[in-house]
Formats: sequence, C-alpha cells, structure tokens
Amino acid sequence: MKWRERKQKETSTDEANETRLKTELPDGYLENGWIRRKYKTSGWKSALMVVNTAGH
Repeated sequence: MKWRERKQKETSTDEANETRLKTELPDGYLENGWIRRKYKTSGWKSALMVVNTAGH
C-alpha cells in the first residue's frame, strides 16, 4: 500500500469503503464507521501477545 498526501478534506461512502476493504484488507469489515477485524486465540496469554503486538 502506498501512502499519499491528502490534498483536501476527503469523504467516502460506506459502499466505497467496503469495496476497498475487500481488496486491501479482506479479513476486515466496517461497523458503525470503524474498520474492525476479529482474531481468535487459544487463550488469554496469546490474546495478550496479539494486543501487545498490535500496540507496538
């Protein structure tokens, strides 16, 4: 993914976001204006490792 400079205030529709998510983040989904993704782990220790990795 290549970052680009935003030249003006941009808005997009939920449909456009859904389409882009399908191609760029297939495991993600749009919910109430937020991009989300669910992870399943084997327990609290591995869940904590995932959270720490994402936070890092």
